[in-house]
Amino acid sequence: MGRRDFSDLEEEIRETVKNAFDAIDFARIKKDVDDKTADAINEVKTTLKDKSYHYNKKIKEKVKNKYRDMGVTKKEENKMKMYIAKRPAGSISGIIYTVFGAILSGLFGITLISISISSYFISGFSTVQTITLSGLFALFVPSVGLTLKGISLRKRIKRFRQYIRSLNSNNYCSIEELAVSIKKKNKYVMKDLRKMIDLGMFPQGHIDDKKTYFMLSDEVYENYLASQEALKMRNEEELKRQEQLKQEVNDPAKKELRTTIEMGRNHIEQIKSVNDAIPEEEISVKLSRLQNIVAQIFKHVEQNPKKLPEVSKFINHYLPMTLKLVNSYKELNDQPVHGENIKNAKNEIEKTIDIINFAFENLLDDLFEEIALDISTDISVLETLLTQEGLTKNDFEK
Repeated sequence: MGRRDFSDLEEEIRETVKNAFDAIDFARIKKDVDDKTADAINEVKTTLKDKSYHYNKKIKEKVKNKYRDMGVTKKEENKMKMYIAKRPAGSISGIIYTVFGAILSGLFGITLISISISSYFISGFSTVQTITLSGLFALFVPSVGLTLKGISLRKRIKRFRQYIRSLNSNNYCSIEELAVSIKKKNKYVMKDLRKMIDLGMFPQGHIDDKKTYFMLSDEVYENYLASQEALKMRNEEELKRQEQLKQEVNDPAKKELRTTIEMGRNHIEQIKSVNDAIPEEEISVKLSRLQNIVAQIFKHVEQNPKKLPEVSKFINHYLPMTLKLVNSYKELNDQPVHGENIKNAKNEIEKTIDIINFAFENLLDDLFEEIALDISTDISVLETLLTQEGLTKNDFEK
């Protein structure tokens, strides 16, 4: 093959390669590559987004299940959140103090050690180096303090969350139980809780006077105070009753009076119970009047024990018979069908209660006869004295 033939072949190959490259659409290839790259990136973004969504959903579900496992309803959960700080003091600052404190402590500590070693082995401690070391140490110490402060804040947040778990949806918990949950003494827990209350971590938190319970809300604390006051009153009444019993051992009259008053209160309570159970207004008015008169009689006897013999028949006969009539009226009134006999019997009882009320009012009035006589006597004596001194109206007219 001649030189010309080789030249033609070379030119043919070059032309073929050129045509092949010309046939390739580089713009389309670039577009395809860009499209596939964009699709891949979008797919990764979508995957990450989905995973993030499912992860957040899982966290929320975990929190919800935690409250559900504790037996906390949605309403109780929302109510508890009212009494617990959403962002407790130290939740962010604790992390910041710890991180920056650790970084600065490491930085100043390494620099301090490096300069100290180099100065000791190379040139000795000059005045400038001593001042530099002192300055670094002065910066190192606060940095360590900052780190310890951050650690302390984070530990308090951990205890705060443990206290919430120990409350277990309740609005109160014993100090001892909280102390066991964090493995500390009661005294430490009380001091810790007071600090958290002051910082607003438990906005309505209270500790009782006996230092035995922690209460989460003002409402629970007020109920606690009310119950303590009621308990105090019951204890005082019990002590008073015990004292009366001791006195009654040597004084039968006091025992008789106490027994009579207790029986009277029982009868009054029975009349009230029947009155509450009867809806008719007319008979209810009469029973209310009866209840009031009987209560006044026993009150007067309690204040004037000497009057007890004067009401013996009232207590032992009249009142029990009256109570029997009242209960009979209720029994008749409770019948599903009111025939003629029931209506007549009810009317008779109503009329009898009017008579009883009138009689008991007269009895109550008689009990004040002696007092009225004493008042009349005192008035007569006073008028006589004023007349003798010339201080009456007639004396002024003269």
